[in-house]
Amino acid sequence: MTADEHIVQLPHLNIKNRELLPEQSGIYYVLDEQFIVWYVGQAKNLRSRWAGDSHHRLYQLQKQRNKQFLIYYELIAESHLNTIERQRIEEYNPQLNGTIIKIKKLHPTETLLRETLTILAPYSFVLGVEPPRKQDPKLINNSIHWGDDWRVQKAVLPLNVIHICINLKELEELAKDWRSINRFLKQVFKQRTNYSDNWACKGKIKDEKYGLFFLRRLLVNGFAIEIYRAAKEALEHIQGYELTQLAGVDMRVVNEDSLVILKNKCLLSVTGIYMSSENQYHEYEQMRHKAIERLSPYKKDLIKLLFNEHIDTSKLKVFLIEHKTEEESNTNSPNRLTNLIAKKEYFKQLLIERGLDLEQYQVNKYLDFLPIDDNYVDSMKDKRMSIFVKTFLGNLKEPISYKVLKLANGGTTTVGIGNFIYGAKGRTLQGSLYKEVYLAATIDRVFWLLL
Repeated sequence: MTADEHIVQLPHLNIKNRELLPEQSGIYYVLDEQFIVWYVGQAKNLRSRWAGDSHHRLYQLQKQRNKQFLIYYELIAESHLNTIERQRIEEYNPQLNGTIIKIKKLHPTETLLRETLTILAPYSFVLGVEPPRKQDPKLINNSIHWGDDWRVQKAVLPLNVIHICINLKELEELAKDWRSINRFLKQVFKQRTNYSDNWACKGKIKDEKYGLFFLRRLLVNGFAIEIYRAAKEALEHIQGYELTQLAGVDMRVVNEDSLVILKNKCLLSVTGIYMSSENQYHEYEQMRHKAIERLSPYKKDLIKLLFNEHIDTSKLKVFLIEHKTEEESNTNSPNRLTNLIAKKEYFKQLLIERGLDLEQYQVNKYLDFLPIDDNYVDSMKDKRMSIFVKTFLGNLKEPISYKVLKLANGGTTTVGIGNFIYGAKGRTLQGSLYKEVYLAATIDRVFWLLL
């Protein structure tokens, strides 16, 4: 029912500003922008009744995303609240009074961890456990100095950190292509509103191939869980695994001998474990080496379950990776080759009919390279090309100066100091060859010629 003059003349405020309600007893009315009465209730203290997200109807109201709600109120003595509330409900017949209360059920963070590990366990392993970073002031200072602030966020500093690696090599052996892996991992780590916390993305560096932030972090039951990738070269130094549990989920764990080898040969950077470079005496390389040296073997389940909710594994089937089928794995498939030839011939005739030069942008290289044997695979490298677009903003490059730095071994190295255009593909390739910055994009050769 629509509110009458009695309600409209009452003091009111936006539901988003409910913390400004008076600390007095009274009757309140929740109205939308069309003055429809959604709910009528009473409170001995109006502000306390609506404090935070405590009101039992708030979730129902928030689900009405296209509505703007206002709270009108009249101050009533506590002794009259029950009588007047009953009269107002009978008079205005609000939409939510008498309906079933829909409560937003929040699952504990440990449940999210268990579900994530259940999905990732076949393609991941526990690398080790790290003591609280607040115990290492030098690591904190170096991390801030080199911009790796994610390592030393305030909430993480006092916690033991359990490190988990995603084995992309195993995923690639099962998946159709890298896009399948991309979709799979995005689905695993997507935000979920019905959990008390979510996987946070703390890294600033994207993986070049998959386009994902690979550093993920979850704070749960007194521990920080960090998940990232492991380079294929680093995986070759793992001699064996042991089986244990993390949050009650069976997980592979790098054995002690393998962890010792990884500490000697690898670095731990923002996006994961990599092999040590030749520039091992550089201060930043030393910090990344120190990061992996701090790890100790993970031997037993450290996450104590406080809620131990039941996990419905049938719901986790939606996270299954898109596996290769026998037909897709078989490069001798005549249907695949026939469709590929037909597609390229169609593109070729379309371009010829429009009088376009197939030599331009090397389109002919892609169209003419038809399957010559049963092992041919349609190449994205030939299909796509890079273009450099000149900016309308003029010169975006800053002059670069050079500075000589002393190394820990007594030698020196020269580094460039200047404002690079980070994030622009092709920046490292352009170097100092261009006076102006060109932004790079990857496009389809055939489409670009048609355009």
